[in-house]
Amino acid sequence: MGMRPPPSAGPRWALLALLLLCGPPLTHAEEVVLLDTTKEQLLEWTRYPFGPQSKTPGWSEESYTNFEKGINWRSHVVCDVAFTDVNNWLWTPFIERGEAERIYIELKFSMRDCSLFPGKALSCKETFSLLYYEFDAATREPPPWEPESYKLIDRIAADRGRSSTSDQQVINVETRSIPVTKKGVYFAVRDQGACISLLAVRVFYRTCAEVRAGFATFASAPTGRQETTIKTARGTCVANAEPGERGLPQYICKGNGEWDVLDGHCNCRPGYEAIEANQTCHVSLSLSAAGPLHPTQSETVSALCLSTAADRSFLDDPCRLFP
Repeated sequence: MGMRPPPSAGPRWALLALLLLCGPPLTHAEEVVLLDTTKEQLLEWTRYPFGPQSKTPGWSEESYTNFEKGINWRSHVVCDVAFTDVNNWLWTPFIERGEAERIYIELKFSMRDCSLFPGKALSCKETFSLLYYEFDAATREPPPWEPESYKLIDRIAADRGRSSTSDQQVINVETRSIPVTKKGVYFAVRDQGACISLLAVRVFYRTCAEVRAGFATFASAPTGRQETTIKTARGTCVANAEPGERGLPQYICKGNGEWDVLDGHCNCRPGYEAIEANQTCHVSLSLSAAGPLHPTQSETVSALCLSTAADRSFLDDPCRLFP
C-alpha cells in the first residue's frame, strides 16, 4: 500500500507531494501539425493529367491498409512506366503557415525497382521531385503546374531501398524543410516515370515549447526561418517573483526547437521561498512561523524524504522544510 498522510498533515504535506511530481523544466521541441493525411478519410487532391483525355493514367487515390499495424490510410499511387514523356503532378491543398517561419514536410512512400518491368518500361525512373509554391491567398483554381512556377526542394530517392518483388514493400521516410514568408504554400510531387505509392504526408513546423526557467515563464516560440537561426526570447517572472539585477531573463530558441543559454533570472520577493523543482515562489514555511510538526507528521515526511533521497537531488530544499 502507498504511504498516506495523517489527517492533520495540513498544507505542508500537500506542498511536498506536489514537488515530488515535478521535474526539471523541459526544453524539447514541439511540432505543430498543419496537415496529416493519416487522419483524413478522403483526400481529393488536385492532379494533372486527369480525366479520359489524359495521355497517361497519372496519380490515383486509394487506401493503404496494414491490419497488423492497424493502418488504414488514404494514399496516392502512380506507375506509368509503360509510357513516354511522363509528367504527372500532384498538389497538396493550400496550407496556411500560421506562425511558422520554416515548414517541414515528411513523406512516407514506397517505390518499385525498375528491374520489375523488364522489356515493358519505356521511361522507368527511381526518383521523383518535391516542389513548392508560396502564395498569399488560397484560390479555387490550382496553382500553375509549369515547372518554372515552382521552386525545387529536392529530388527524392528511396534511400531505404526499393521493392524488388511484387509482394515486397519497403517504406521510406524522407523529411525536407523550406523557409516561408507568405500566407501559405502548396507542395507538389512531380512524377516523370517512377512507380510510387505515396502513403502518407505530414506538414508541420517546430516550436520551442513553453517552459519555466530562471523563475520566469517563456512562451512557446516558433523556430527561425533558417535551421541555423537562433531567436532570443524574454521571459515573464512567475507569481511572487521580480526581475533580478540584469532585468528580465532571456532564453535562446535554437533552430531545432530546443532552448539554450539562459541569461539572467527572477528572484522570489521577500517572504517567499524559491522552489527549484517547479520554478515557483511559495510563502516561506519556517518552524518559527508554523510551529513544530506533529510527531506522526515528522516521521512520515522524514521517511518519504529518505526513501526518495537517491532520485531527488532537486528536493533538497523542500525536504529541509520538514526536519
